[in-house]
Amino acid sequence: MIVSFVQAQVKVTGKVQSADSVPLPLATAYLMKVNSAVVLKAVGTNESGEYQFTDVGPGSYLVEAKMVGYASNRSATFAINKSDHSLAVIHLNTDNRKLQEVMVEGKRPMVESKPGKLILNVENSPLAAGNNALDIVQRAPGVSLDNNNNLQLMGQSGVAVTIDGRQTYMSGEQLLNFLKSTDGNQIKSVEVITTRAAKDDAEGAVGTINIVLKKNRMEGFNGAFNLTAGHGEKFRGNSSLSLNYKRNNTTLFGSYAYSDEKSHRKLYIDRVIQNGGQKKYFNQKSTLDEDERNHSYRFGVEQKTSSRNTLTLQFNGSNNTECNDNNSKTNIGTAVSVYDTILSSSSSFKELFDRYSANLNNEFKIDSNGRKLTVDLDWSKFRSSKRVTYLNQYADLNSKPIGPAENERSGMPIGIDIYVAKFDYEHPLSKKSKLEMGAKYSNVKSDNDLLFEKLQNDSWVNDTTRTNHFVYKEQIVAGYLDYNTSIGKWSLKAGVRGEYTISDGNSLTTSKRVKRDYFQLFPNANLTYSLNENHILSLGYTRKVTRPNYRQLNPFDYYIDKLTFERGNPYLNPQFSNEFTLNYTLLQRYNVTLGVNDVKDAIVESMGQDSVKGETWVIRENLGRNLNSYLNLNIPVTVSKIWSMNNNITGIYFDFDGMISGIQVKRKSFLLQANSMHNLKLSKSLSANVNLRYFSPFKYSVYDLEGRWDMEVGATKTFKDQRSSLKLAVSDLFNTGNQNLLTTFGEFDSKIRQRQDRRVVRLTYSYKFGNLKNNYRKKDTSNEEKDRAQ
Repeated sequence: MIVSFVQAQVKVTGKVQSADSVPLPLATAYLMKVNSAVVLKAVGTNESGEYQFTDVGPGSYLVEAKMVGYASNRSATFAINKSDHSLAVIHLNTDNRKLQEVMVEGKRPMVESKPGKLILNVENSPLAAGNNALDIVQRAPGVSLDNNNNLQLMGQSGVAVTIDGRQTYMSGEQLLNFLKSTDGNQIKSVEVITTRAAKDDAEGAVGTINIVLKKNRMEGFNGAFNLTAGHGEKFRGNSSLSLNYKRNNTTLFGSYAYSDEKSHRKLYIDRVIQNGGQKKYFNQKSTLDEDERNHSYRFGVEQKTSSRNTLTLQFNGSNNTECNDNNSKTNIGTAVSVYDTILSSSSSFKELFDRYSANLNNEFKIDSNGRKLTVDLDWSKFRSSKRVTYLNQYADLNSKPIGPAENERSGMPIGIDIYVAKFDYEHPLSKKSKLEMGAKYSNVKSDNDLLFEKLQNDSWVNDTTRTNHFVYKEQIVAGYLDYNTSIGKWSLKAGVRGEYTISDGNSLTTSKRVKRDYFQLFPNANLTYSLNENHILSLGYTRKVTRPNYRQLNPFDYYIDKLTFERGNPYLNPQFSNEFTLNYTLLQRYNVTLGVNDVKDAIVESMGQDSVKGETWVIRENLGRNLNSYLNLNIPVTVSKIWSMNNNITGIYFDFDGMISGIQVKRKSFLLQANSMHNLKLSKSLSANVNLRYFSPFKYSVYDLEGRWDMEVGATKTFKDQRSSLKLAVSDLFNTGNQNLLTTFGEFDSKIRQRQDRRVVRLTYSYKFGNLKNNYRKKDTSNEEKDRAQ
């Protein structure tokens, strides 16, 4: 880095002309090292046929010029020392060969690095072959899943997830179901964003994961069809169809996807519970069979009502049916492998989850100077109907029943309604500075009415200790101001966002009601210094909030089995964090990010247990302070013409100081995440990719998580028609990605091992139909202001 700064950086200039010395605008000039086919830089010529390369280091070079309709030509070789260099004119002769069709094809790298974000490009990649959004998102740089399958970023919880920049307003189980029901073939890219502007919502303690859906801009009618068949321990498959029609100023689009995912999972739990100096041992083996079916659809229209106004209306929906059968056997005794009681449990679970949303977006360009007004109106509706039946039976070692069987059942209808209105205004102050301002209002209501019943004397009787009706309402009014400016090599973006929150959590059954009313400011700033295009340094600060989700606030016990459950906490408060980031981008390819995140009133997963009943539960509480630091390295490497790779390495240092399960804890731990993606272009029509991931062992809350790794391989065959392709992908090839953990903390002593149905072979057929040519039109640069100046 120091060497590159002190080296002399000079300019190389020249001209491209036709054989008869007519300047050729829009030709492309490539700067290359002598005796090397690697292109170092590429620029286009201006109206006079002139080109210029800046910041060229010492060495021997040549320039090659190309243009459609002309034969390419090269300059003589030249050496750069410390002074600028002007080349002789490069003349291009007309290419008289008849061109039947010219296809310009570009391919993005698997991972792109941009200021404040890393982008995983999955469009046309084997990574998207038959996978859902959850499968894809967790492969993005710095993203992982915790032991409860919640998304984490840089090893930390509290991640905001958006779709095309819009909030999903989901977390926990709802977000998990939504991502699993979103077809991966509809995803263009996944953006991992660690910086934030005042325009963005303050929600999300560590950053934002933005899922960008595909958009088709081609003229006429076109579409794509995908069909996937997969098999792990059980069969799974999905299919999708997308259609697009564009004519003049009107674009109609729509898509439909169906998935049928069956899987098998085994869970092993060993627990030791002390009661009055005596220990009781629990050895549990569970088998879970899951069957999930989903229909998802999206359609809309984009209409340019004038040269300055664009109106977009779209509707999204999904209908998910999930069925789970859980059978477990728990051996209970006073010593390891010395058991006197057996608990046999079975549960049958069925959930219907429906999601509907509509969005109206209008973008109005007030004038040609850059003033713009955008209006967004969103409506979302979630409906869930969950029914579970439980059967528990205690027996002795001879399988003789001890007491009567326990038959229980529960029904949990959940309704969530969300209304959002957002206004954004951009106002340029000069050529290099801009002011952005806006306001947002959101209104959320969640209604969770749980009925829990026991079978007594052949009649179902309400269990008042478990039945609960919980209603949560939340309103947020927000306003923001962002200022952007640049002076020379420096650029600054600074702003502040204010959010006024009113929330009301009301347990109608237990008469527990928690109301909150608070206003918070969320400042942010990002200062960037560009020494040149190859060296960019930025320093950022932002304040964020993570609000507990509705399920975490519900004072109810969500039973996993008779002895294990999750408990809600109506007194859970939001957590606030201050994050500082330092980012360095080298050669527009390599990216280094150093971040420090200071979280106060951290929402931490804690545990509790009843030593008499043998019950164990998980609860979330505001337990202390988390000071987390991370270093992220993104290193793309071009090994050869056919082999390129992207390596992402994240090191996270956790420093927690607070109370966990009633014990004062100062706990420090380190986590290393590494992801290496390899792309192989084996031939013009055949490509392959390999993805390797590694997670080191680390300590999180009361858990000690074991290290794990996995490998995914895929290959794509494109047929001669360029419309159809066949993709083969295998996830977790060696079945090594299962997450195991143990707890040896205070009075808690348990070990959890699981064997998930992760190794899956998928074969996907894709076909594109209709017009696939992207017609390019030169924009009309005339406008009212220019016409008046004539």
